[in-house]
Amino acid sequence: MSDLRRTLHAGLDTVRRRRWIAIGAAVVVVGFLWYWFALGPGRRGGGAPSRFVPLAAELEGIRGVTLYYGAPGTDSLVAEYRDIVVKDRSPDRVRSIYRELLAGPSEGRTSPFPEGVELLNTYMTQRGTLYLDWNKILVTGFRGGTGRERQLLASIVLTAADNLPEVERVGILVDGNPVETIGGHYDTLTPLDVADWR
Repeated sequence: MSDLRRTLHAGLDTVRRRRWIAIGAAVVVVGFLWYWFALGPGRRGGGAPSRFVPLAAELEGIRGVTLYYGAPGTDSLVAEYRDIVVKDRSPDRVRSIYRELLAGPSEGRTSPFPEGVELLNTYMTQRGTLYLDWNKILVTGFRGGTGRERQLLASIVLTAADNLPEVERVGILVDGNPVETIGGHYDTLTPLDVADWR
């Protein structure tokens, strides 16, 4: 009886040992294949899968942008350089730049935008006119005179001009419609020419 038990235990041990060897071999093969196609020479080969990174991650990149904010106590603007994550599609790139502008300046500068302003949409024409569609707070929340209004418009126009070289004019829309003026001092019914604001 004990010989039979010994034989059964020996057989079970052999089966277990073979199972662990098979699992270990499978892990080694899977690890090698992952290395070959993800990190090694196989990633460039025709047989390798074409993507190992999500498409969105490939489209994103770090880009330096120049943003314009107010100098405290004046109606002048100060350029502020920043690195931001942007995408390749033009509308997404514009939104990223202006989202960063609206996030506010670093210490020692002021934002010319009323609190609560949002960029709703962007449109770019083939003739170099960038339309920026803001929520109504751009107009209803604006407080200030001629200098303050010029500072706000210059911040919008110069931020576009310095970061989007294809832009020649910037149109201001509010809730999808053209507006005559932001604060009563500058005409915004027609797009603003970048050259006039440099």
